[in-house]
Amino acid sequence: MRCLIIAAGNVNSQWLRQIARHDDTVICADGGARYARAAGITPAMIVGDFDSLTSTEKSQYAREGITLKEHPPAKDDTDTALAFQEALALRPEEILIAGALGTRFDHSLANVHLLRTGFAHGVKTKIVDEFNEISLVAPPEPVIITGSPGDEFSLLPLTSEVKGVYVKGARWELENACFSIGNPYGISNQLAAEKAHISITAGLMLLIRVFQEKEDEINA
Repeated sequence: MRCLIIAAGNVNSQWLRQIARHDDTVICADGGARYARAAGITPAMIVGDFDSLTSTEKSQYAREGITLKEHPPAKDDTDTALAFQEALALRPEEILIAGALGTRFDHSLANVHLLRTGFAHGVKTKIVDEFNEISLVAPPEPVIITGSPGDEFSLLPLTSEVKGVYVKGARWELENACFSIGNPYGISNQLAAEKAHISITAGLMLLIRVFQEKEDEINA
């Protein structure tokens, strides 16, 4: 079973409609419910402090039989983290988080940390939007990414060090390399063919796949 979490970051409703599956169990984090509504998706549950939804909206969702789990505004966890906890309780095979990235960098980074929580629970977890897919590379299992030659991906350490980094099938291959926080040299690699293999022996690595760049994007 796959669980789709819709958070309140940046979400294109048409894109959301395309990536959602009919058999997804959908959990919305507070204002993410509005994105679900715009995409024609009915969530099983809405979680959060509901500071983004009106009382009228809450009543409408309740009448539709959607489970509402309200938390106080003064809380330790973000709405997305609370939705993630609810998803883990369902014991899914995979969790997909949409709307995890947005104008609040602190929330975006906190959501990236949820990938590690998913890993700790043995659940495959990804953050997705129109332009990126963020996941983890962890030992001992290698990751195989497929696409077209020239497709971009980046590797960044999530732990202080990542050792034994092997990248095969990319424009810039690596063999037994070491990554450390503060030296981000894994940005903008490319597939050399239709498939690349990535593995590490210690640590946790972020794998960011870039699907499409905005025309007005300026490289930093």
